[in-house]
Amino acid sequence: MLQIATGRLFSTPVGRQNRLRGALYTNAVISDELDLEAVAGRLLPSSLQSVRPNVVIYEFTESMEGDDEGAGTLISSGVGPYLRDYAVVVSFALNCLCTPDIDLARRLASDQRGVNTSVAPQKLVRRFFDHEVWCRPDELRFLAQFTEKLLALPRRTFLGVMRSLRTYVNAMHRVGDDLELAYTLLVASVESLAQDFDGHESDWESVDEGKRLAVDEALTGADEALALKVRNAILKAEHVALARRFREFVTANITPAYFRAPISADGPRLGRGELNEALRNAYQARSKYVHQLQRLPAVVTLGHAFGEATLVDRSTHLTLQGLSRLMRDVIIEFVMRQPTLETEPYSYHGERSGIIQMRLAPQYWVGEAKGDLSSQGRDRFEGFLSQLAECLLGLPNAVVTDLRPVLAAASAVAPSLKRAQRLPYLALHLLFNHCVPEEHRAPTSPVMTRFIREELGSPGAESLVAHALTDRLPTWPLAVHEKTLQDYLVRRSRAKGLRLPAVFEVAITLDLAERFRCAGDMHACLALVALAVEDHPSMEGMLALEESVDARVPIRWQTLLPAKEAAEG
Repeated sequence: MLQIATGRLFSTPVGRQNRLRGALYTNAVISDELDLEAVAGRLLPSSLQSVRPNVVIYEFTESMEGDDEGAGTLISSGVGPYLRDYAVVVSFALNCLCTPDIDLARRLASDQRGVNTSVAPQKLVRRFFDHEVWCRPDELRFLAQFTEKLLALPRRTFLGVMRSLRTYVNAMHRVGDDLELAYTLLVASVESLAQDFDGHESDWESVDEGKRLAVDEALTGADEALALKVRNAILKAEHVALARRFREFVTANITPAYFRAPISADGPRLGRGELNEALRNAYQARSKYVHQLQRLPAVVTLGHAFGEATLVDRSTHLTLQGLSRLMRDVIIEFVMRQPTLETEPYSYHGERSGIIQMRLAPQYWVGEAKGDLSSQGRDRFEGFLSQLAECLLGLPNAVVTDLRPVLAAASAVAPSLKRAQRLPYLALHLLFNHCVPEEHRAPTSPVMTRFIREELGSPGAESLVAHALTDRLPTWPLAVHEKTLQDYLVRRSRAKGLRLPAVFEVAITLDLAERFRCAGDMHACLALVALAVEDHPSMEGMLALEESVDARVPIRWQTLLPAKEAAEG
C-alpha cells in the first residue's frame, strides 16, 4: 500500500490527495529535535511522555489516481493499511518494536516470559525488545534512505521484499512465545527472496542425490533422447536445491562489513569460514520444525549473552541473535543492490487493502456469446450447472439464463473445435434443452445431433452428469463406469478438470451405486453410497438415504430434491 500511495504506479495524473495521520507504538526513542521526513511521510515523536511504550505519529499524504468522484470511486483507503505497512518498515530498519497494537508492544517490551519459553525475549536478541531503544541520527537517516529505496523498487521486487520484511518482523514477535517458529520464520524471510530473485535455473545436479542416482540407474541403457526427456520432466515438477539456493543467496548478499561490525557480545560471533555450515544447520532446523515439529537444540536458545554462534556436536549453529542479525543484513544488502524506477505504470487496483476479487454470478456471463468460445466451454457448463442446481434445490432467487445465443454460436464453431473443447458445449446443449420448455429450446442441427450421440455417449465427466440429469443410467461396462467416476473425482480440482455442484456429484455417485445394486453387488453399492455421504456431509437427506438402502429398492438421487422438483422430474 505504501508504494501505491506515492503515485509511482499511476497511469494517469494524481486526482486526489488525502492527509492522513495515525499512531504507532514503539520502544524507539526519537528526539524531539529530529523531524524525520521521507518519501513515505513524516514520523514525529508524541508529546505523551508518560505513555509506555512510546507513541509516535505517522503523517503522510495519500495520492489517489484520477479525478472521478462518482459512485463506486474509492476516496481513500484510510490510515490503517498504511500504518501496518510503515510499522513493519520502521521495525525492520530501526531494529526495534513498532506496531499499531499497543498491547503487543507492551508485552514484548516487558520482562515477561512467553507461555512456551523459559526466557524473556530481551535475553535472546539484543536491542529489538529493550524497554527503550535510543535512535541515533544516523539510524534515523538510514530509515529514510531505506524507505526511499524500498518504495522506488520495481513493483514485483517491492512486493517480494515487503513479504520478506513482514515475515522477518513476525518472526521477531514470535520470539516472545515460540522460539522454533521464530527461528523458522527468520529463515523463511530470506528463503522467499532466494526463490523469487536468485535467478536460479534448475539442472539435473540440483535434484536430491538419492532421487537423482535412482533415476540415473533406472535409465541405464535407455535411449539418450528418452533419458533427457525423463530428466527434464522431473526437473519441471521438482523444487530443486532449495537449501543450496538459500545458502548461496545469503552468501552472495553478505559483505565483508558484516564480519567487521563493532558489536559487543560476550559469546562467539560467526566467522566467514563457519557461514556455510551454520546456514546448512539453520535450514535443517527450519525443515525439522516444519515437517516434524522438532525443537531447537537447547544450547541455541539459552541466550549466550548475545553470542551469535554456538557449537552443537562440534557443528556451528546460529543463535536467535546471530540468525536475526544475519537475515536482516542479507535483506538490507539485497534491497540496496536492486535497480529503482521513478515511475512504473502498473495495474495495482486488485492489490489495494480490503479488495477481494470474486467470480461474477453465472447470470452475468454464462449466456453471452462473446470472446473465444473454444476456451470457455467448461466454465460456461459449470456456470449453467450451478444455476440448475440452485433451481432443483429450490433456493431463493434461483434462475436459469437463456443460453440460446451462446449455444447457436457454439454450434457454428463446433466442427472446428477439438473434442475436449467441444464436449462441454455438447452437454450444455443437451441439458439446456432438456430443462426448459419446448418453445425455449435451442435449435439442434444435424451436426450437433451427431456429435451428441457419438461423443457425449462415450465415458467422461460430461457424459456422467448428462446421464444423471436426463435420468438414464450409462450402459458402459461396470468397470468402465467405475473408472470414469474415479477419474472425475481425481481430476475435478485440477486446472483442466470439471467441477460439478455437490448435488450432481452425489447424483453421478448414486447412479453407479444403483448399477451395482442392480448387479447384486451390495458391498460395492453401499461403499459408493457411503462415499457420497462422506464427500458431502452438508447435503440434506444423505444420512436418511444411506439408512434406507435396500437391495430390492432402486436408488434415486432425485429423492434428495425438494418434493415439488422431484415430482416434476
